[in-house]
Amino acid sequence: MNAELPRNRLTVLDKLKMGFYLLPLPIIIGWELLKSPFTNYGRSKTWKRVAVDATTFGLVRLLNRRPMRAISPSTLAGYEAFMKQAKMDPVIEEIGEDARLLWILGQRRTGRVLLYFHGGAFLYSAISSAPAFWNLLQRKLDSRGIQTDIATLNYTLVPDAMFPVQLRQAVLSIQHLFTLGFKPGNIQLVGDSAGGALIHQVLSHILHPVEGVPKLALTSPFGGAYMMSPWTRLVDGEGSLLHANDGRGDVVTASIGKYWGSKVLDGMQPPAIPYLDAASAPADWLRGVDKCVRRVLISAGDLEFLRDEIVHYGKHVGEYLKDITIVVQENGIHDDPLLDLLVGEKDLGSLTPKILDWLEEGFVG
Repeated sequence: MNAELPRNRLTVLDKLKMGFYLLPLPIIIGWELLKSPFTNYGRSKTWKRVAVDATTFGLVRLLNRRPMRAISPSTLAGYEAFMKQAKMDPVIEEIGEDARLLWILGQRRTGRVLLYFHGGAFLYSAISSAPAFWNLLQRKLDSRGIQTDIATLNYTLVPDAMFPVQLRQAVLSIQHLFTLGFKPGNIQLVGDSAGGALIHQVLSHILHPVEGVPKLALTSPFGGAYMMSPWTRLVDGEGSLLHANDGRGDVVTASIGKYWGSKVLDGMQPPAIPYLDAASAPADWLRGVDKCVRRVLISAGDLEFLRDEIVHYGKHVGEYLKDITIVVQENGIHDDPLLDLLVGEKDLGSLTPKILDWLEEGFVG
């Protein structure tokens, strides 16, 4: 792994600067708590959610890539902490290209699997609540008589590796599932934010193979693909809707998203753009996607800055795939269900039950 590369370490001066930059954070949190009774968003969330959302907003607003990455546990460390809490031994498979599969509750050989691509703008590790969220859905599916394996792809972050490395690692993870006996129809791809963008990359690669990346031959379409708050536009461009819903209470703003996008697109040549920036793809880019995946669910928060871009992308997918569902969560923000789990909310909210039902239908349909 690349956590110890010089570019990812903070000097003493860096740490002092970070402390200075974070001085406004208590003010940001206090202000959000004070105004929460007077906004639809605030009234729809517990005080813990409001505080954590404000903290998240403050961190991404005040810190750039290096300190944010330095204070966040790695995807692997977050997984190991979850498995320790669950009193289970981690099950980690190296699949090549410095990538690995992290199995939640181990390999149960159920014949069904959710392959999770985590978010984080390709710059950061998975949110620490991700293993708990997917395990929650795993247990709910178990209770409905649908035992399911769940594996997280631990991929290399930008700038330690640039496109198409993450795509290559995703393809290797899928091919590894094939070698374990999972059939495409019993594989559902799931991803949040950049993970949703990585699903777009995989589908794009099947339709338009990328040189230097192993081809992904399917004997049948994937059972499904769920994209939570997918990062469908990285930077402003023709027809951009990035600012249409900006500033309504999301933890990410358009300016922050564009900053992250500039890091991901740094040095990229034009042929790479349709894979990375879904909104910039040609109009017929996804023609034939119905041969790649049977059904797609895309969700967005009503208050997230990417909302209109996400809905636009979903409608574009729907031009070539009949079974497409787009859900806009009332008073939801970016990756809203994962933030519920981050603060230990018992109420599943309005979106998580819909995700659960949709995944169940994908395995029994």
